[in-house]
Amino acid sequence: MIRSCKPITRRAFVYACLLAASALLGAPPALADCKPAHSFETLTPGVLAVAAWVFPPYSIPGPGNQLSGVDGEILKRIAARECLDIKLTVVDPAAVIQSVIARRADVGIGDWYRTAERSKVLGLSAPLYLDMLGIISSEGYASISELEGKRIGTVQGYLWVEDLKKTFGDNLVLYPNPVAMAQDLAAKRIALGVDSFAVGVASQQKGAYPGRIIKVSQPDPRVKATLQPGQSGFPYTKANRALGVALDENIQALHACGEIAEILGSFGLDKQAADVGAPRLVE
Repeated sequence: MIRSCKPITRRAFVYACLLAASALLGAPPALADCKPAHSFETLTPGVLAVAAWVFPPYSIPGPGNQLSGVDGEILKRIAARECLDIKLTVVDPAAVIQSVIARRADVGIGDWYRTAERSKVLGLSAPLYLDMLGIISSEGYASISELEGKRIGTVQGYLWVEDLKKTFGDNLVLYPNPVAMAQDLAAKRIALGVDSFAVGVASQQKGAYPGRIIKVSQPDPRVKATLQPGQSGFPYTKANRALGVALDENIQALHACGEIAEILGSFGLDKQAADVGAPRLVE
């Protein structure tokens, strides 16, 4: 059953207060009055073990088990609905997935695509948001056709990389991370950049890409990710189907009442990225 947000939000507020008070007192939270929305097991009773990597604006772990970012804020609401504390482990990107597979974590966060390959070894939650292709330029380009004849940079690992290779050939430069691409863009070794719109916005909020405009690309059949952006979800232990049901139904409820859109907006992102459509897997 998909529950409305209002009563659960009040419960979440009370539970958050209990957690804060308990932390100050050094005692476990009093959960007697908290009724979880679902019944499922976690690796440690009463605790949701989360594997995270540092990937703003989606995953922003902090000191003292603090968690923020789009994924973090969504997961905190789910944990509150299920009367769970969060235990956070910060690892390298590749270790997030391995931690879940090896049952060292219940779930992973950090803008993980729902792919057919991952679904073979992982449970994948209902879609959280769309990871939209963003174009970073001085001119405010918003279409693939406007990039023709220019030297373009993009970051490895995204859905659009192979299509951009086919479209732009030797004019495309691949980078291991957004920082390296931003440095070359500032040095004018490339004319513009292509990255996740959300990651580009988050970087710009921290001072990167001065004088540049970041726009979501218009649809172009040459780059499939502009037609059907990747859906991101929470990877979880595949055998724990009850956890998957709880994640799915909570995510659906948060979509229904607009909370995921509001979370996206709070990080300066396009709220329309919450319009995920029907669940699908990237082949």
